[in-house]
Amino acid sequence: MNKKLGLVLSGGGARGAYQAGVLIAIQEISESSGVPLRYDYLSGVSAGAINASSLASNADNLKHACSSLAKLWTEVSFEKVFSTDSLTMGKIGLQWMRELSLGALTGTTPGRSLMDTSPLRNLIHDNMDYAKVEQNIENGHLSALAVTSIDYAKSATTTFIQGKANLPSWDKGRKRSEHTTISTDHIMASSAIPLLFPPVKVDDRYFGDGAVRNHAPCSPVIYLGAEKLLVIGVRRQSSTAYEQRATSNTTAPSVARVVNTILNGALLDAVEQDVERLRRLNDVASMLPAEHHHKIALRPLDHLFIAPSADIGEMAVQKANKLPRIVRFMMKGLGSLQDASEIISYLLFDGEFCSDLIDIGYKDGMANKEELIKLLQK
Repeated sequence: MNKKLGLVLSGGGARGAYQAGVLIAIQEISESSGVPLRYDYLSGVSAGAINASSLASNADNLKHACSSLAKLWTEVSFEKVFSTDSLTMGKIGLQWMRELSLGALTGTTPGRSLMDTSPLRNLIHDNMDYAKVEQNIENGHLSALAVTSIDYAKSATTTFIQGKANLPSWDKGRKRSEHTTISTDHIMASSAIPLLFPPVKVDDRYFGDGAVRNHAPCSPVIYLGAEKLLVIGVRRQSSTAYEQRATSNTTAPSVARVVNTILNGALLDAVEQDVERLRRLNDVASMLPAEHHHKIALRPLDHLFIAPSADIGEMAVQKANKLPRIVRFMMKGLGSLQDASEIISYLLFDGEFCSDLIDIGYKDGMANKEELIKLLQK
């Protein structure tokens, strides 16, 4: 019997379209090679939570699942994710100005953000079949769906889990799990990029983007029982191009460049660091006799990490003119478009841009064909 496979999907706003392309390639490789594909555990944060949940609702037919996901991303638009009209954006801007200047006198409004994401809630709700998630779990097409958010009150990473009975739970300091029925609220909460998107209330608590303080994004599927991992990131591993852009500018960093750095650290660094940590632990485990693994709860874990071969930030800058005018105006107020490249890539919910990311993801998935087949056969 093949080892149980855990799929880990990181976040990054519009960059999530890249994962759809990789998933299409994986499904096609499985079909053409005759190697069965079954995701036992699906785990996602931010845009990855949207993708993971969509897969879970179509886990009985992965070919249809991938085509549905690609359709979602190719048909996305700014208006389907956040309000772009001048009235809404202007109102938010005026509220920020008032609270920053007069907050001590007038008080502040909780949950303030730069965007109104009411349209995103409708998009997620209209494209999810929550009843089918439970049905797929009951029918054995999936063991669990995990969606991770940050609990702002407790400053703890919370993973919401829907799955089979008797699944493990954990409470490890600032990492904890909760068994529930996944809803639009949970997905919205996991996708709430700090400052850009507003926190989301789930029951009586407020949550934000699951990548914040999530130092071990691979851990939920491991805790749940995955014996091999497929991890899909959304940032190019070689940062040479980004570093060249940064070092070419010797002036003091703009607000945009500072926010770029903070968002990268909060949203994108963790999955890469977790995979590197997994590699090091595998090296240690491989040096120990197999009979001693259980004594220290350490065993080698087969895994494959797929990340973009292209610089998505640079791609976003080239298409920045597609941003709504008022958003583009706001970005320029923070600094140059180059300085805001990562922010733009998170917000560039444009069908053409997302289609380009899907194409890159597909090519990168196919480029890992041999490694993927080896992983699926284990």
